[in-house]
Amino acid sequence: MAVISGLGTVIGLGKESTYGTAVSRTRWLDVNGTTLTQAARKRAVRGALAKTKAFVESRMVTDNEVGGAVTLPAGYSGLGLLLEAALGTVSGTGPYTFSAGNTLTSLTIEQLVGNSGNSELYAGAKVNTATLTVSPGGEVTWAFDLFATTKGASGSAGTPSMATPVPVEAYEVAVTYGGTGVTLLRDLTLTLSNNLERRQRVGSLNTAEPLFSGPREVMVTGAVDKTAFTNRSTELADGAADLVITITDTATGAKTIVITVSCLLKSDEQIGSTFGALSDALTFESVGTPTIVITNGEATYDV
Repeated sequence: MAVISGLGTVIGLGKESTYGTAVSRTRWLDVNGTTLTQAARKRAVRGALAKTKAFVESRMVTDNEVGGAVTLPAGYSGLGLLLEAALGTVSGTGPYTFSAGNTLTSLTIEQLVGNSGNSELYAGAKVNTATLTVSPGGEVTWAFDLFATTKGASGSAGTPSMATPVPVEAYEVAVTYGGTGVTLLRDLTLTLSNNLERRQRVGSLNTAEPLFSGPREVMVTGAVDKTAFTNRSTELADGAADLVITITDTATGAKTIVITVSCLLKSDEQIGSTFGALSDALTFESVGTPTIVITNGEATYDV
């Protein structure tokens, strides 16, 4: 029996008009990794054995937890449906502006499982968190943690129509805070949390549409080489400023991704070693709604 390889794993996305009702997939994306699955949570059942031997006699399913994380390259095109699902709304005919909405859209996701020839269909997928990761010398990635309501039976994988993405590299990323460049960055991680909550209900093993369970927020963390004590001064001033992350396609200069969010700064300036460059651990906490503006020359935002 041949061992299944992860080679060939891709996902197809479709925007649902009714939550949990599967639709055709209109956009296919290559992925770096995925943990999409259905897990049946079970509880122990006490029976005769519990009374005599103190052992569990059986277990029964209490609910199905459907979803997982998808990690993929942070390209200039192709991520429109996921970014809309993460924030809520999109406007413009190019550039495209993704901004916070009162509700979140849901997606149907088809996952082609490596070279198995099979695919899995997930309906009612909503973005709980979206994480942008930037490390020197590495490819910039997005990771989307998704809550779904159902997973269909595995079927035969089709042949998706794939575009050729333009990858984003760490050297193409620039950061400013309050209009001043944040230089000598060692790493950067942005996490958008929608604070969703699964809603288990009587009569079903699957969740109803997940809703906000608390405030949504953005957290940006990173480390910079220490050059002065300006970070501490900024923190103590306790004033919010715009954190702007700009990503530019250096090959053409025509494709950009600009992420903007008003934040307060926290800085940890402890001396960890007497050798090498000292660093500041920076944390930016949002006090407003984020926007993501993408300029890519595409005819529609979801291409």
